[in-house]
Amino acid sequence: MPALTDAASASHSPGASRPAGRVALVAGAVGRQGEALLGAVLSRGGYSRVHVLSDAPMALGIDRLDLCTLENLPRLDDVLMLVGQGGDPGERSFHGRDAPFVQVTGQEAAGVADAACAAGARRLLVIRPSPAWQQLGELQRALGGADELALAQLPFETVLILRPVRVGGSSGGDWLRRVVNAYMSLQFLMTPKSIPTLTSDQVARAALRAFGSSGQGIRVMLARQLAELLEPAGGAGAGR
Repeated sequence: MPALTDAASASHSPGASRPAGRVALVAGAVGRQGEALLGAVLSRGGYSRVHVLSDAPMALGIDRLDLCTLENLPRLDDVLMLVGQGGDPGERSFHGRDAPFVQVTGQEAAGVADAACAAGARRLLVIRPSPAWQQLGELQRALGGADELALAQLPFETVLILRPVRVGGSSGGDWLRRVVNAYMSLQFLMTPKSIPTLTSDQVARAALRAFGSSGQGIRVMLARQLAELLEPAGGAGAGR
């Protein structure tokens, strides 16, 4: 995991001071988006320790980074979670770099967040990519479905839900999955130019900026709002 090693050492270059002791849990760190999120948390999150949700605890030999299970969470301050669909091989890394990490689906998100809350976490960030057509209309800035309503009912001080554009999926899976992916690809081609498609790295950077400036309460941000956070650094780009 050379990218994570570089990210972990980036915030501890000679002369840099150590963070003040905040601890984060990164859950669902799979695929390109999960790798980008974990790398950003390590390099720019300002945490003294980062734990990644896994099936088994393990020391990776990377500064400030450990694996932990849901049953044995350490003391936490923040939880940052990538929520996937599940059942799509395209959501995982092709090279298996994310094999130690647990994927989190919408049905599992509230359970993970509840356990993190019991471990002391008071701030929750959820990245939940959605199809471009679901980005249309202000109603999408409200909580959607029982999964997100369950997250909102947990005693977090801050809940931030981000909805970047989800770009299709893999060509594998059963016939229904292939039909859905084909439909999603057509919808992506018809996406209005006003709805930006961010790269995995851009989503991760925007997520940390939004999380760092969020006050108490519940907030939902769509792709357009995430792109606005990146405008000083160059704006949105092509999907990754």
